[in-house]
Amino acid sequence: MVKDPVTSSPFYAWFRVIRPLNLIIIAIAIVVLRYSYHGAFINGGDWLLECLITLPLVFIAAGGNIINDYFDIKEDRINKPERALVGRVLKRRIALVSHWTLTAVGIVLAASLTWKIGNYIPLVIAIAISFVLFFYSTKLKGRVLIGNFAVAASISSVIPFSYADEIDTSMTTLMNLSMFIWEFGALLGLTFIIVFARELAKDIEDIDGDKKAGHLTFPIAYSPQASWRLITALVAILIFSAGWININSGLDVTIGLFTGVTLSIAYFTWKKKPTQVSAWLKLLLAAGLLLCYVTNSGGLI
Repeated sequence: MVKDPVTSSPFYAWFRVIRPLNLIIIAIAIVVLRYSYHGAFINGGDWLLECLITLPLVFIAAGGNIINDYFDIKEDRINKPERALVGRVLKRRIALVSHWTLTAVGIVLAASLTWKIGNYIPLVIAIAISFVLFFYSTKLKGRVLIGNFAVAASISSVIPFSYADEIDTSMTTLMNLSMFIWEFGALLGLTFIIVFARELAKDIEDIDGDKKAGHLTFPIAYSPQASWRLITALVAILIFSAGWININSGLDVTIGLFTGVTLSIAYFTWKKKPTQVSAWLKLLLAAGLLLCYVTNSGGLI
């Protein structure tokens, strides 16, 4: 028996499909990352600059969420039938138009940012993410690890986008890349690992629907046990990172929170609980943002 959708209102369905909480998290992440670098929420009092840096990825992510549900109708009706809204409550045509509109707004805002700061990085990232999110929904999701990599790379790109106005494009691309990795490589790497591990856990959760949709995700191709081994290896890196932060930091409460969340992830990984692992990995991203905030305001390192 197919469960009824959580709402019968097309407007509320549209609002749910764009995943407003996730969009708020993206906006907060960008604001916190910039604060951790500049020590102020509005760098130089330039509100327009901060809005142009914060909003493009929010709009593009909203469009990406809609197109993902647009192409996920079959598996969503199996994995989460009450939340399968596109095609039932929200018309597919409206969903498709909304995707292209939101994505276009995001790219236009990124182009405006590129013009304002004289730096091509925001526009390149915005266009790249737009393509990745679209092709993830249509092609990449059902391919072993490629879809996971695409999502992890897209979310990690929030970091270079947040600091786009600090990147000196007069230098060579290689020199720019080297300097960025030197300054932000650890943050970028940890973000990628957390998101990648979370996508693996979600693939284990969604294995039944993905099979019926014809997807070839990692747990389908190699077994859920192989997925757990890979997740365990990634969690081990996170535990090592938490230990390194403990050794090199003087704050207790924030580090304790970060470490506690990491150990909780390890516990649920050991118990093979994909839903809990996914939820706690998302919480770890939030704990990492808190760590970035405290690093600047309280002198974490």
